[in-house]
Formats: sequence, C-alpha cells, structure tokens
Amino acid sequence: MSPQPDTDLDADDISITSTVEGEPPDDAVYAVEEILAEKWDIWDDDDPYQPPFRGIKYLTKWDGYPLHDLIGTWEPISAFIIPDDDGNNPSDTPPLLRAWHECKKSMGEPHFHRYCQKNIDDFHAAIEAAETARAARKAKRDKKRQRLALSKKRSALFVSDSEAEDGRAASNQSQEQNFPQAAVGAHSPSSAKQPQTARKLPLAQSDLSSSEADLTDDSTMAELGRISKKTTRSSIGTKGSASDSQSRRNSLQLPCSPTKRTAAPSNKPAAAASVTANEANAPPSKSKQQQANTTSATPMARASNTSITSAERPVNKAKRSGATRVVNQPKVQLRSEWTKGQKAFSTLHFRAVALKRSRAEGTPDPAALEIVNDPSSTVRPKPPVPRDDPYARREVGQSRPRSPECDDAQGGSRSEILTDENIPLAPWEVDKIPQVCPEWRLSNNCTKTAQVCIFLHRNKDPDGRDYPVGHAGGFIPPKYRRPPLTCTHWLYGKTGCFKPADKCLFAHRNTGWVPNENHASDTPTRIDKNIKPICERKGGTPKSVKPLDERTNGAQKPMEPHNERPEIASKPAKPQNERKHGSLKPVKSMDRLAPQDLTCWYWANDICRNTAEKCQFQHYDTGIPARAPHNYAVSSYRPLPDKSEDVAPTDDDLSRPKSPKVADPVELGAPEATCEKVRKRIDSVCDLDFEELFGSNNCERGIKLIDRRAFLVYHSEEHAEELELITRWLLMHHVEVSGVHFSGGWAKFQQEIKSGGSGVIIVHADFEYFTELPGLGDMLHHEIRVWSLGMQEGIEYDAALSLDPPVYRYGPVEIFPVGGFIYITDEVFDKEPQVALKIIELFLAKVEELKQIKGLPNAGGQVETANLLWRLCVRPELMKYLFDYCKKYEDRLDIGDAEMQSRARLYTLLSDTRYIEQDYPSEPLSRIMGKFPILSERRVIADSEPVAYFKTVKRDAAAANLNMMRYYAGLHVDLRRDYRHFFLVHTDPRAGVVQQWRDEMQTIGRVMSARQCVQELEKESRVSMIDFYERFMGE
Repeated sequence: MSPQPDTDLDADDISITSTVEGEPPDDAVYAVEEILAEKWDIWDDDDPYQPPFRGIKYLTKWDGYPLHDLIGTWEPISAFIIPDDDGNNPSDTPPLLRAWHECKKSMGEPHFHRYCQKNIDDFHAAIEAAETARAARKAKRDKKRQRLALSKKRSALFVSDSEAEDGRAASNQSQEQNFPQAAVGAHSPSSAKQPQTARKLPLAQSDLSSSEADLTDDSTMAELGRISKKTTRSSIGTKGSASDSQSRRNSLQLPCSPTKRTAAPSNKPAAAASVTANEANAPPSKSKQQQANTTSATPMARASNTSITSAERPVNKAKRSGATRVVNQPKVQLRSEWTKGQKAFSTLHFRAVALKRSRAEGTPDPAALEIVNDPSSTVRPKPPVPRDDPYARREVGQSRPRSPECDDAQGGSRSEILTDENIPLAPWEVDKIPQVCPEWRLSNNCTKTAQVCIFLHRNKDPDGRDYPVGHAGGFIPPKYRRPPLTCTHWLYGKTGCFKPADKCLFAHRNTGWVPNENHASDTPTRIDKNIKPICERKGGTPKSVKPLDERTNGAQKPMEPHNERPEIASKPAKPQNERKHGSLKPVKSMDRLAPQDLTCWYWANDICRNTAEKCQFQHYDTGIPARAPHNYAVSSYRPLPDKSEDVAPTDDDLSRPKSPKVADPVELGAPEATCEKVRKRIDSVCDLDFEELFGSNNCERGIKLIDRRAFLVYHSEEHAEELELITRWLLMHHVEVSGVHFSGGWAKFQQEIKSGGSGVIIVHADFEYFTELPGLGDMLHHEIRVWSLGMQEGIEYDAALSLDPPVYRYGPVEIFPVGGFIYITDEVFDKEPQVALKIIELFLAKVEELKQIKGLPNAGGQVETANLLWRLCVRPELMKYLFDYCKKYEDRLDIGDAEMQSRARLYTLLSDTRYIEQDYPSEPLSRIMGKFPILSERRVIADSEPVAYFKTVKRDAAAANLNMMRYYAGLHVDLRRDYRHFFLVHTDPRAGVVQQWRDEMQTIGRVMSARQCVQELEKESRVSMIDFYERFMGE
C-alpha cells in the first residue's frame, strides 16, 4: 500500500535546494540604516590566539543585511570610521556616533537604558525566530527530497531495460563530461527516445504527476546536491581581530556591491554535454578568467564547471530551471504615485502642509538677487509688474492706495518705484525702523500692509543707498527702539567702540539712556544726556566719528538716523522729575555690584537649589535682580520704559513724528491698594511686627534677625482665611513659607533648621497637640521661635492671679520661650540617692544666686522664684517618701550608710529651705502651678485619674513612673507660655524604653543620666543645656 501524499508540502513555497546565498565577498559594502543599542562587554574573538575585545559595541542595523545575523550586527567603533582620500582614518568621532550620542543625551539615562534593552530583546527574538524558521524549512526540504526519491523509484517500474541502460549511460557521460568521448555518447540513437519536455522548477510544487524525465535525471540530483552544498552559508566568520572583521564595510556612504551568481544547469542534458565538449577544446575567454579571479576568495567560487560553462552558452533560449535565489542585496526605493493612505485624512493632512509651504514661500523677486562681479554690460531685467487680479495673491487687494499725483509723476507701478527708484519718504514712513521688512524683501509675503508694518517696504533710502534687511525674527536693534539706547563702549570706553556707527546695534550718540547693567533685557538706565564720551574728554576721537573740522566746514552735523530733524533735536528736554537744582541724579550704571547686593535670579523664579545661607545672592527682593543665565532666552520686545514711571521725553522721542494711532487694548485699572498698603493693613489688624517675630531672643545688644523661614501649623479648611492672610503677609516680607498642608514640609523644615539654619513656627491659637509634632523637642534646641497667632488671652493675663474674666484679642503670643522642666525619675532616688542629692544642691544654689541679683520684679510671695526659668519635677510627696524610707531602714542610718545618709540630708535640705510644697493636708492647694522651684504634687492630685500614681506604684513602678511623665508633659504644654524644654533624668538613658517615651511624648528634648545632669548644672549657663539666662537680668 502506497503512503498517503502530504498535501501540506504542495501548498508552501519551500524549495528542495537551499536558497541562502553564500558568504558575501570581501568587497561587499552595506550602508548603516540605524543604530539600535550599545553595550559594554568582553567580546570573544573568532581567532583563539587573539585576546578578547573589551569595550563598547553598537547593535547596528545595516541596509540589506539581516538583523538576526549575530556576527555582523554588533559592531565596534572602527566599523563606523570613514577613511579619507589618502586612506587615513580621522581622529574625531564619526558622524553617526555623534548623532547617536546626542540622541542618548536628549533621551536621558533611564529612558535610554530601556530603549537599548528593548532593542536588544527584539534582536534576540529575531535570532530565535530566524533559527526556528530555518529548522522548519530544513525539515520540509528533507520531506520533499524523500518524496522525490520515492517518486523516482515508482517511475522506474515503468521504464524499459534499454531505456534504463541509456539513462545510466547518459548519467555516466554527464559525470565524465571533461573527457572528449563524452560528446560521442551524447548523439547515440538511444538518446532520441528521451522526452524533450523542459524540466519544471524545483520549487514547493511537488506534483505526483510530474514527467518521467524529472524523475530519472540522476545528473540533476547530483547537481542539486552540489548546489545545496555550495550555497550553504557558514556561520563562522573570517579570522581576524574585531576591527579586521569589518573590513568589508569600509565605507558607509557607498551602495552595496552586487553579488555574482552562478547559472543553473541546462534543461536538456544532451545539448549541455555537446556545448560543454565544444567549449572544452576552445581557449578560455577573458571574462571567464576575471570571474574566476573575482570569486576565488568566497565560498561561491566552488561552483561546478557545468554551471560555469552553461552560464556562457551563447544560444539557449529555453526557460532556466535553477533554484530561486533570495539574496540580501539592497532594494532601490522607487518613487510611486501619490495614493491615499490606510489612515483616514492622511492625504488631506500632507496636502494641506504642502499648500501652507507654497503660500509661505511666495513668488521670488528676481530684482532681489545681487550678481557678484557681473560685467558692466549686463542689463538687469525689470521685475514683473503685479497684476490686479482678484484671483491672484491676497495681498494685492490690500496694497497701499496710490495718489494720482504720484502715479502721474512716476508713471509705473509701486513695486518698481520701491525697488529701483529713489523717492522721498512718505509721511507714514518717517517713523518706521530704517530696515527692509524681511518677509516683504525675501518672499514678498508680508502679512501686514506697508503702513502697518514696523519695517519699510522699500529697498533704498532717499539718497539711493540700500537699506539693511531686518531680522527675520522681529529683533529690533536697540538704537532704533523707543527710546534708543546708547552704546556703553562708545560712551565709557577709553578708546570708544571698535564697531562703526552703522554696524553697531547701539547708538553712537548720547540718547540719555543706556542698557541695564545687571540685565540687558530689563528697563534701561536713565543718564545725563550732556555727558560726553570718555575718549573725547581725554582728547581722543572715537573711531566711528570724524573730527569736527572735517565735517562740513566745522559745522556740527549730527550723526542721527535719516528721520531725525536737527531743529527739533536741538531743543532741550524738560524732564518733570528733575531735582531742585535742575540736574538729574547721576547714575553709576557701569559700577559692578557685589552678589550680596543682588536678588538671586533662581530664587525669584522658584528654582534655586541652594539655601539662603549657601547662596551668594540674596533670597529676598533687594530691588536689583542678578543677571539671568546665558541660556535663558528673553524677548527683546519688552516695553521700555515702564508706563508707570514719570520720565520726561528725550530728544529722540521728539524728533520722530507720531505714527498713526491704533486703538490700544483695554487695560484693567490699577488695584485700589498696593502691596505696601495691604501689608500695613495686615500689620495693624493682626498686630504683627516683623522685627518682633523674626528677632532673635538670644541677642545681648540690638536686634538680630533670624533667617526668613517660617512654618505654619494651620488647618487648611477650618483656618483657610487666616492661613491666606498670614501667608500673604510673610511673602510680602520675602519669607520662605511652608506648612503642615504641604506634603513633606515639616521634614524639610527640620532638615534646614538642624543644618544650622533658623526660623519661626507660627501655630493657630486653638492648636494644642504639641506632643504629636514629630521631633519638636529636638527642634527647640536650635534657634527657632514659636508663636501662637489668633484670638486668645493677652500675654499679661494670668488665671492664677486674677479672678476677672480674660480679655481676648487677635495677635501673636510667644510660646516655648526659655527655661523648662527637668523630671527626675523614681529610679534615680532609689538607685543613686547621692547623685540625686548633688543635683538638688546645685539647683538650689542657683536659686540662691538669683536671689542676690537686684532689680528683680516682686511677684507676691515668690520673690525668690520670680526669675527662675527652670523647675525640678519629682515624684508625688517626695518628702513623705524620704521620711518613710529612712524610718524603715533606721538601722542602716545609725551605722552611717552613705546612701541612707544622703536620703536623710536631702529630707533635711528640703524641709529647711521650703523650696518644695510641704505634705500638710491642712494647707490648701495653690492655684499657681509653678509656685515652687521643685514640683512634687500632693496626694489629692496624684490619686486622681488618669495619673493614679499611688494606686499604680504598688503593682507596677515603671507604669507609675510613665504616668508621671505624661502628667508633667501635659503640664509643660499647659505652661508653654513660660517654659521651653522638657528634660528627663534617668539611670540608663540608652534603655529601650527611653525611645518609647520619646515616641509617645515628642516634646521630650533630652534624656540624660544623673551624672550628666550634675555636669550641666556645674557648667556656665552660657554653654550649658540648662541655661538660667542670669546674664540678661539686671544687677
């Protein structure tokens, strides 16, 4: 039973022979289509004796070269170098790599890395796809060859013995065609029985009903095997270094060299054998030798003699049966007819773009051309006369109307007059810039009429000289502006300006105005118009001005523009802002200002990356801005000067007639209140004083302002109006403002303060959650001031001393000013009683020292504590605790135990000095919370919730100690108008529980040991963390 035919092989286009062309010759050249990526790696060389290449290679896509070729795609820099005419390689970067580096710089590092990675992934995917397709083609080709062999076996059953013998003889003759007797066997009678039909092309169409000649042609199978072996491309490149392997691409700008092909075998074996025999006796031709020499270095040179001779057969018009060759030669892109694209409106878009370009180009004017070194006999043709055609260009209908007398006198068109003839300026041309309109001159396509355009629509001046062409971007030279600006080099230079007057952009005369020294685009500086150039004052003569005796018999002829009138220019100007003595204020426009006198340009544009301390310029408005960076483009068409300034007209303003009045756009009136008025209004309503808010409280003499930096603690919705008001006030004082309503504002403010800066914190009067502000305790160690702003009690009111209701008013009150609380934990009294005694002795000594200072205010019964800025905080009923402890261990006290002796002495000290509240139940509680220097609450307060100290200490001493910390932290916030810091004294400041305390109570500034507290009390107040500020108190 015969196998079933594979119908899939009949529908594809796979040939039974390999269609891949061999390795291209050494002189093959390919053009670079695109550089896709770059990569640094260690690249192994094909030659094992050569060291690997270390460096960057570029993933290159060559025009006509397959992308999936792994060897010929990663190229070093030497592949892009184009040698010069002498064969030397230039030293600079190749143009392709320069464009690649510019593309890399514009894309940015992250985007460029992703771009290269994507192209590399696509490259590997192309390699995998090519290998998969190659394996599939090879499998199909093997199946077809098997089918072809099977069909030959089947056809052999129907061939006679004589025919088979003749076929074998023909096969032997074809294999031994180099011998002369092969030609005799080709004309045997048995060969006449061979069918004369042409063999079909060996493509994918494997038909079961093919002719018997195709199935019995053994020489054809041998030839197919040789062609398949010949055209197989080796995957190994030529030996050599990485740079030598790219020699076949020695030029990137020339087209690819064509690849030579070998002809397919003949369709008629008998005829091929006879022609081969005839050519074997003839001498070889010259073309055949050249072909052999050209292809000797490539794998294609191993072609059989049959293919070479058959390619030179002069008479063979039969259809060739060779395999289809797919080569990588570049395809020439031919221009095709404009057709509509696949996307909608694509044709209309590009057609509209072409129409716009044609309108912009306009009709060229032949008269605008200047012939260099033309012979004198050349006759210049006249420009074409424009036709008044309603369907012609649109500016024809808008041309300037001509008066009848001008038409009669001139007798020609206006375009001819403006181009060739010299006529006086029209009244509406006198006030224009003496330059030719670039759009009118170059393309005759100015969108404005001759009267409206700021430039002249003419080529020559009344004297017949050519006008210069204006700037295409609309730039107006400063000497033609209103007012014109004087050249500073001509005025202040020792030798004057090196440019002549007609070449310099500035006026070579004193117009009364010079460009701004700090920024050329800002408002110009007014100077005295009577100032003479320095070179003339020293007896010199500027280069652009002739001596007086050489100009028109000694008469002073002003070198002014063509449109100035001497009789008007000679009139003295009468400025309205002159001083009483009649002379203008001298201006030192050439003096260089120090950076600390200028406002930072980056800060004014909110892009300065330096702080106010590190920046060399000022971060507030000094009135004089610094120069803008060089790459900052500014418009040259700014109003000069400002309309609000009261400036008298200069001679140049009076010398030019007024242009036709054009309706100005409607401008909104000035606001009723200026910034200064608004600032003063906020000062009076909110009772704000900038020097008071930003004045340092650590300055012994005068007023020292801290940095202009503020942080606002306001609710963005509940306090929206107040937040807007205080923000505007701060900005008008050039203060850097941030707040809790800005993401990351508090962290940035902390960083700037801890880096050595200073500033203020302004909170709303209703805000009380200070223990939840992260790091507030640490911030209070730096130079900051905290203010409470809003409707609140006055600073003079004290609820403990007055029974009257408080008076509320809107204004600032300083909180956390100086001093603070020092809480000593229970562990210190239990484990280190001697150090605790030393702390209290040093603290009470400070109290006695302050009592000796004269001039202290009398605050009732607390004269000794009126100016004591610090308070020691201890456990409730400390004296009762000490008494009970000494009584319990009386035996240790009798034998002289040091710790027991310290507790006894501490009890005696507190009892004698009475600087702590005594444990007398009969004595009423004081309304003054900070009445005593040492704070120890009584039982009635300590037993109340949430403290509950005595109930908690019986079961958990640590929890009771934590409750007292929370109590004193809350008391510190309640007394924030009087005390600044909150310190803890503990036996182990580095314990893990300490960090938990600080996380819960953010107002804790320092946690120190008992011995460190003793050291701080022994230091001088100026350098100690516990500063009593006795240096600021009166004597």
